[in-house]
Amino acid sequence: MKNFINSTIIILITLFAFIVIRTIPAPHYPEGEKINYIINQIDENYVDSIDINSLIESSIEQTLKNLDPHSYYLNSEEVSSTMEMMKGSFEGIGVEFSINRDTIIIVNVIPGGPSSKKGLQAGERIVKIEDEIVAGIGIKNEDVIQKLRGKGGTRVQIGIQNNRDTTIRLINITRGKIPLHSLDVAYEIAPNIGYIKLNRFSGTTFKEFKTELEALLINHQINDLILDLRGNSGGYLDQAINILNEFFSAGDLLVYTEGKSRKKENYFSNNSGIFKTGGLCVLIDEDSASASEIVAGAVQDHDRGIIIGNKSFGKGLVQEQISLDDGSLIRLTVARYHTPSGRCIQKPYSEIEVNSDNYFNDSYKIDSLKQFKTKSGKIVYGGGGITPDYIIKDSTNIFPAMLLVLYSSDFFNNLIFDYVDANRDKLSNIDFSKFNLSKKDIDSFINEITNWLILELDNKTNNQDIISEIEKYNQNILHRLNALIIRQQWGWAEMQMFLNESDEIISTSLSLLKNKK
Repeated sequence: MKNFINSTIIILITLFAFIVIRTIPAPHYPEGEKINYIINQIDENYVDSIDINSLIESSIEQTLKNLDPHSYYLNSEEVSSTMEMMKGSFEGIGVEFSINRDTIIIVNVIPGGPSSKKGLQAGERIVKIEDEIVAGIGIKNEDVIQKLRGKGGTRVQIGIQNNRDTTIRLINITRGKIPLHSLDVAYEIAPNIGYIKLNRFSGTTFKEFKTELEALLINHQINDLILDLRGNSGGYLDQAINILNEFFSAGDLLVYTEGKSRKKENYFSNNSGIFKTGGLCVLIDEDSASASEIVAGAVQDHDRGIIIGNKSFGKGLVQEQISLDDGSLIRLTVARYHTPSGRCIQKPYSEIEVNSDNYFNDSYKIDSLKQFKTKSGKIVYGGGGITPDYIIKDSTNIFPAMLLVLYSSDFFNNLIFDYVDANRDKLSNIDFSKFNLSKKDIDSFINEITNWLILELDNKTNNQDIISEIEKYNQNILHRLNALIIRQQWGWAEMQMFLNESDEIISTSLSLLKNKK
């Protein structure tokens, strides 16, 4: 009986297979046309209607994804937004905004931009765009961007309210070119010591950097410089080379690239720099990649300065941009970067790691077997990424899950916005460096935070444990409140200056520069 059942199952399976499969004779197609043939077969014969263009795009994406972690495909819409970031500008009305309680709030007005010329101010609400009410409808960030951005010279009408009355002012604004700065802040951080922070290497980065470096030299006579590349994921190679030129005399090898189909190409300094002998600290972390690593690697290999922070990401693959006729493009890896000593910046990856989180989470590994020497003979390590001369792990973002819930909540953002909104007139009359929360404000914040967490974590955490954790991390909470209030009222640059005051990596850099021989 058992054999009969097994035979029946086999027969049924075989019959089922022959029912659903119809053999099509093997075709003759030119070499390399196999993918096109399969796509055509799907388009002509598949059981349901499909979007063939979507299928082609997903096939391209997966093919490139299987090559390495950094070859990828961008559709035409993605190309537009990405190129804005990298060319250093876009066209719009010139405001930074946030959506608070389903209302568009102006956080910052770009100086000299179209909105600034029309008198718009931080804290005002955009409640209408053209004839559409945009408050209280669940609008998303991408919807706002789509409505406010547009070709330079075109007009958009917006309706504005402030927190003092409900009158809607209708304002016609002509869109214009808005800069996207890659330099967050530049200032004299200590007597005769400059500080510059770059967030990426875009098409305007060197120009921004050179302008601020010249100002620091002329206005503050700096002898030393801290170049902060933490969190900088890279960008254009030429911008990194131009910045490195500021630190070197002529003829020094800065980086070289090489690939199977690309000959070795060396990049040398050209003696055009204005900071060739000053003290230099370059700050990096696990998010510093590509062009950031080129800068750090050249400085380290030539013993031109000190590298401080955490081991960098290890992104050393060179992408070539290949445009397609529908406005999309592929960025295909064609070579690898190497530092002057010969270190390959790219960390190893396997076929499995290309599509896993492991590739992005192992920046702390150091391959002690791959040793290279700097110009003075100091040992540095290969295996991917740049290992700092002084490793200092950032502990400021280590806190319990309870605070993660708090910091990522709308409640916390609303708390900060409400404070700034209620005190905007008072805050506008003082410098950010003089800002301090009063004891009354602190008590009010802590009380609201405690009550919110008790309700939010109801039945998950003991109330007394919540109170104890808040007491333990009181300074962390207040520090974050201060930083975000400064960000909302005064801006990114001022927030960075505030954060630098308690940054261990910054204080170590200052100490090393002050005590250098």
